[in-house]
Amino acid sequence: MAKKLKVMFSTHGLVEGDFGFELDEKGYPTSKVISKKVITGQDTGGQVYYVKALAANSNNYDVDLVTRRVDPRICPQFGGTPHDLGKDINYTIEQQWHDSSVIRSRVLRVPAGGHFNFVPKEEIVPLLPEIINNLYDFYKKEDCIDRIEVVEGHYRDGMLAADMLCSKIEQETGRRPVMLVTSHSLGHKKYERNLPQYQAGNISEEEWKWHNFEQRIKHETFAFHKSDIIIATSPDEQTRLLAEPFCSGLIRMHFGNGTSWGCCKIAPFLDLVRNGSSRVLSGIASEIAHEIFKPLSPQNLHKLKYHFDYKNIYNEERSIDLTDKKVVSSLGRVVRDKGFSELSRSMAEIMKDDPSVIFMVSGEIGNPVTQECREILKDVEDRVIFLPSLNQKEMARVYNVSSIFVMSSLNEAFGMVPIEAMGCKTAVIVGRSGFNDFAHCADIRDDNQDYGKAIGIYAPSQETDRWRQVKALKLLLNNEELRQKIAENGHRYVRENLTWQQISEQKDHIVQDVLSARKKSRPGKSKKNNLQTSEIRLPNRQKVI
Repeated sequence: MAKKLKVMFSTHGLVEGDFGFELDEKGYPTSKVISKKVITGQDTGGQVYYVKALAANSNNYDVDLVTRRVDPRICPQFGGTPHDLGKDINYTIEQQWHDSSVIRSRVLRVPAGGHFNFVPKEEIVPLLPEIINNLYDFYKKEDCIDRIEVVEGHYRDGMLAADMLCSKIEQETGRRPVMLVTSHSLGHKKYERNLPQYQAGNISEEEWKWHNFEQRIKHETFAFHKSDIIIATSPDEQTRLLAEPFCSGLIRMHFGNGTSWGCCKIAPFLDLVRNGSSRVLSGIASEIAHEIFKPLSPQNLHKLKYHFDYKNIYNEERSIDLTDKKVVSSLGRVVRDKGFSELSRSMAEIMKDDPSVIFMVSGEIGNPVTQECREILKDVEDRVIFLPSLNQKEMARVYNVSSIFVMSSLNEAFGMVPIEAMGCKTAVIVGRSGFNDFAHCADIRDDNQDYGKAIGIYAPSQETDRWRQVKALKLLLNNEELRQKIAENGHRYVRENLTWQQISEQKDHIVQDVLSARKKSRPGKSKKNNLQTSEIRLPNRQKVI
């Protein structure tokens, strides 16, 4: 008997690479099956990596990861040739891969919009109805509508797509699949973080309108109303969601190992569902890729530090001897919310007094954030390395040669980079946003902290708190024994507690609880919810136009 089907939406994600097949030297999939846990190719960001890993580790369901088709001339590894771009393309769906020997897992690239270039997440919402109609027709031809038991939506566009598919199935069959959503970043938080920058003139009018925060917040609120399960990727996000009107009556549920926030038993959860509220807010952890993000042997690490080869943002090949240097690194998308400017100010202060410190940070040619960082660091520029976008293996090399990794994000739900750095046995400093387990981090603001038991150091990264970030950096740079102890603690923590397999199984367990509660409360029927986005009224503080 065929397994039930889980549909996962990452509609704006490029979802590059392949889960199960080896790629040749040109990036094309071969017929050689590696393993369902092997992920090759590049990502377009943490969300894409996140959903790929969850799809590849979902043993309880067959999984379809749905995204949008792109021009094969731009991304030839996805198959097809330019002459395939005929008028009937909007009525076909490309199956990127399928490994039935391990698990039925596919990437479905659904065409829509009449063109095939990559569509930014801020612009894809109008294409969603076409995507869903094409996808539903595809599933109808496969005769597998009845097998769809759970639908996951990631980010605003994926959340809306999830509701559209659930509503379509409910309209046609009278049965609504379990709907699970993960925002990955809240529009509320991003709006409130960026508003002062916009008012100060640091964000242009064009960029501000392009983000369209009011529409995004409405869409997120709508999706939260319609969902059965809401996953928050950090305690901060959970707290914020629980304060919103659409989450009234929600319970807190622990999700993942090692965190100290929000726990409950299944019994009250089932009671809540029977009382008519079929949503639960959960926190979720992340995981490292064990085969990539791991510490090197002392011998190999010495070789790497002695002759560290890299390319800078100008694609220039360089080599540097790091054997007697202390490397501070920070990687991520080059956007203002990552806090690179604030960290650069801290590093300029640190490096002025310590000539042994090297700073490796992400950069882009012509990017205003990079330009601002370069200006801040001009007095120590000979010890600053601006790195381009890196693949996972390249990132692992940076983590391994680093004494400290800093995640200085100002607004982020959950960042995987500090977890990856811990996997490489590198000491980490995290800011207010971007990490989900502050309980195991030593707070630099508390002089009575036992740093020897910490997995990292929490130091707020906002400009007003930057002196705390400087304090944390000095503490670790000047105390090698403590730095190594924290690195060992972090490495052990992620290896023992954070796995994709655990996360996937826990999610599936809660889905089954929702299904069980539905049968007990309303046999054969799902909850009707005909809420429209036009009905959502936002508080005044959310108004952006």
